[in-house]
Amino acid sequence: MSIVRIICLPISIFSKFSDGGFMKWYKKLYLGESIRQQSRMAKYQIAFGKHPEDYYCILLPENPKDLLDILPGRMFSGTRDRWKDQYIIGLAGDKAEAFEVVRQIIEEVYIRTGSLDIPAFLGI
Repeated sequence: MSIVRIICLPISIFSKFSDGGFMKWYKKLYLGESIRQQSRMAKYQIAFGKHPEDYYCILLPENPKDLLDILPGRMFSGTRDRWKDQYIIGLAGDKAEAFEVVRQIIEEVYIRTGSLDIPAFLGI
């Protein structure tokens, strides 16, 4: 019964780390088709490092020369210090789907703004 209660709790857009840092979630998360119905469970598993191997995360890049980063969910288990202050804007069920979600994001940004400034488009 307690497991069901934990899974059904709403996940905040911030997942607090033990040392005070935060992993940030975009409110209007871009989702791949295969993950739409299980997005809350995926966010929980990634935020708390509970077997997130089946997912790919789309993040704002660490390197300003890049548009977006795609990372497998397994990168978020174990030590999470590296992921402090990272902004997750999308989730996908596999690598091909992650590339498709990235394509959709870039296409939407370019069509609406005429530029590739993704953080400005998302209001981040």
